[in-house]
Amino acid sequence: MSALPEAVDVAVVGAGIVGLAAADALIRRGARVACLDAGAPGHAQSAGYARGFRHLHANPALMRLAIESRAAWRALEARTGAELLERGGMLRLGADVEPEIAALRVVGVEARVVGADEAAARLPALAPEAGPLLLDPDAGAVHAAAAIHTLAALAGDRLVRARVRAIEPAGDGVRLRTSAGDLRCARCLVCAGAGTERLVAPLGITIARERRAAFRLTFRASIAAAGPLPVWSDRSERFGAQAYGTPEGRDRYAIGLIATTPPLDPADAEALPAAAADVRAARRRLIAYVRAALPGLDPAPVDGMLRMIAPLRGPDEDAIGLWRRDGVLAFAGHNLFKHGPRLGELLADAALGDGPPDPRLRPPA
Repeated sequence: MSALPEAVDVAVVGAGIVGLAAADALIRRGARVACLDAGAPGHAQSAGYARGFRHLHANPALMRLAIESRAAWRALEARTGAELLERGGMLRLGADVEPEIAALRVVGVEARVVGADEAAARLPALAPEAGPLLLDPDAGAVHAAAAIHTLAALAGDRLVRARVRAIEPAGDGVRLRTSAGDLRCARCLVCAGAGTERLVAPLGITIARERRAAFRLTFRASIAAAGPLPVWSDRSERFGAQAYGTPEGRDRYAIGLIATTPPLDPADAEALPAAAADVRAARRRLIAYVRAALPGLDPAPVDGMLRMIAPLRGPDEDAIGLWRRDGVLAFAGHNLFKHGPRLGELLADAALGDGPPDPRLRPPA
């Protein structure tokens, strides 16, 4: 990371997947950029080895965004030579099959139902009674750590290790007060995860979010797979809980429960408070789920991850929003990793343009 410049065209606050992707898109547009973070790139809500990529959303606009996001991942792979989005597909148990298949086909995904034999070939660890399943063949696992590393390398000396303490209007621009000094910019794009609200509240921007702990464990497979494994989505409760899964290579698989904890206290925490989340019961339920649903995994975990998530308040956990005021753009949402490179493009357009942003970035009502 580099020293803080005196002035830039756009300051990006946050070096998670969205902030890094936005910085990359801005750099490619010729803007002078600084991307600031108090920690290493991807250290907070973007942490972890892998994330699931899927097309299925409750909001059709986000399904179309997912199609564009898949193309953006492929474009980033072509630019860098790094494999970032696997082609393992997604298996979903408990789907409302016919409407979901129809919705996926509307956006160009050839989803279909698969039986036990094909499911076992795709995900050998799966219990044989886990079917029938919806298959999204164009989904897969994002190599999250590799994506952060790739985008951080592209940002290069535009990355600055500094904590942003305040964002203030300054004439016809914006001034950032940081631990490394002051920075002036024409526009400021805030992608600071759970810290976004604190930074933009003094500007009159209010973002209503809910904070919870997300906990997942990684298990080793009895037999390494020959090819990419699918991501997993279970909304059935057939095996005692609703869960999701993401492969971490050919012989490791991460599983998490949809509901790990109730909302956290304090509600404005930016990091997971010490002792805020007791996950012992969740750990027992998760291991019991693996024994029942994925008997081909060794039920003794080899790794785990506990982090904060902060979805926008409302019925759609995947909702996203962009708020604008006085040269500051504040972006927030949840389950963002899968859209990273495409969101970077849309946010760069919004930061450099004076017109309305893409309608999919409109804050939820």
